Amino acid sequence: MKDQRTGFVDNGYNPKDSVTIIGWLKDMPEEARRQGGDFKVDVTNFLVDEEETTYAKMDSLGRFTLKMPLLNSSEVFIDWDRSHQRSMLEPGKTYFYLSDFMTGQTLWMGDDVRLQNELIAHPYDGIKERIPRDQRGKVNAMDFKAKTDNSRALATAGLEETIAQHPNLSQRYIDFMKGYYQTAQGESLMQGRYAMPNYELPQEYMDYVTRECWQKAVKPYTLYRDFACFRDDYLDQFIRYRTWNVNWQYIDYFHAFASNNEELELLNRWNNWIIDAKAKIAAAPQEEWQKVADKLNADNAEMIEKVNKIFSSSKGQKVLRGIDYIKRMQQEAFVLDSIGVDQIIKDVCLSQLVNALIDETHTAVSPMVIDTLKAMVKNHFGIERIEKANDYYLALENREFDKLVLKSSDNLADLSEGEALLKKILEPYKGKFVLLDVWGTWCSPCREALSHSTEEYARLKDYDIQYLYLANKSSQTSWENVIKEYNVSGPNVAHYNLPEEQQAAIERHLNVHSWPTYKLFNRDGNLLDLRVDPRDLEELADLLEQLK
Repeated sequence: MKDQRTGFVDNGYNPKDSVTIIGWLKDMPEEARRQGGDFKVDVTNFLVDEEETTYAKMDSLGRFTLKMPLLNSSEVFIDWDRSHQRSMLEPGKTYFYLSDFMTGQTLWMGDDVRLQNELIAHPYDGIKERIPRDQRGKVNAMDFKAKTDNSRALATAGLEETIAQHPNLSQRYIDFMKGYYQTAQGESLMQGRYAMPNYELPQEYMDYVTRECWQKAVKPYTLYRDFACFRDDYLDQFIRYRTWNVNWQYIDYFHAFASNNEELELLNRWNNWIIDAKAKIAAAPQEEWQKVADKLNADNAEMIEKVNKIFSSSKGQKVLRGIDYIKRMQQEAFVLDSIGVDQIIKDVCLSQLVNALIDETHTAVSPMVIDTLKAMVKNHFGIERIEKANDYYLALENREFDKLVLKSSDNLADLSEGEALLKKILEPYKGKFVLLDVWGTWCSPCREALSHSTEEYARLKDYDIQYLYLANKSSQTSWENVIKEYNVSGPNVAHYNLPEEQQAAIERHLNVHSWPTYKLFNRDGNLLDLRVDPRDLEELADLLEQLK
């Protein structure tokens, strides 16, 4: 019988909802077993644009029970490496899944699985279009749009043919497939911008995307994996070209800068002095302005020094970063409101912005950032995740660790040439191999490599190595946090966070153009003309074995 129902479960994007799959991969051949003893389901987390995988152990017969968080009705990959199944799961449900390798049959069972079985019987293929890398800058945008139109039209014609052959296909299957082709075209069209000079797209092109793909987006927004990519590219196209300058004054944030009433009183006194000083300068003849300003500064040097100390302190720098984050949030909210996005998209974008800032800097944000976010979003689904990450980095900042590994650059202050700087830094380690790691807290591959530091130290413990780390463009707090987080510490470890000019001089001397970059120095402090990379531990161990 025809199932005429429409729509998909929408739980309001509840991160605490879940789905259960009780299943059996029956009569798996040995080749399939070699793919692993876990059954897994992959889903894109709509909140943070990350792929999340949930695993369940199978018993000797291939039976398992998997319970996974599910933000809302979502397209998922089922046991992809082995079974290559795509499906759609709805939160709050329990599904029974059978894949019989002997008969080739796959079957969903439960109280509402018609759509899932129709997706098996009539699977869908991707219709994504891409402009080849070697054609970037050469393809006309409207010609590319026509290509995506054609792909979508062919897929839709195929769907109509399937419906004609199987008139009892459910309306939910038909709606799901049409929505998938619409979303896939939108994703392809917005990916096309990367092949255009300066990401510029014709107005006619963007009008079509807005009218046919964005405004008609199927809800809930988690329904298609491609939507997250489409959303980010589409909104970025507007945010990139719409700016809103946000003005702010220090006085608005004195309560955040001050650690006590004495500092708050000092900041207010300084602000009043600034107002008075500006008036005195303006009242003087123009040729006297600089002279008046110099005298005012000299007469109040002690107060100015104390205020600068507050602003340049670790807390002051965090507050300044927080102000910058708040202004970025306000600017993004302004752009999102100007193009009429709905509240759920706005909430996701603002939550992702703060989450990304924490992740990129590896530092906690000031409380006023969290407070501002809570005031700006209606659905607080992302705030719990952000607060958890923020608390983690706050705990790292407050955790004691072996600060002996952090080296002062005071004795290098008079040096500016890269060769001289490096020679001075290496001086204490004569008689040892020195493995140099040029990295940055902003660099994901660098952080990934550092996360294996304990393993590296254990494997190379017999080779009398001094580990030397030079950080590129990294704030003091994020630098210390990453070192703590990955335990990049020990008696033979030294970290430098040099002034930017000195770091750049060393990198020029060593011809560093990518991060991380590794260099090996012999026991005399001479650079060895060898490729070294601790991410390949066994190869590095073999090299050190030959050199020792």
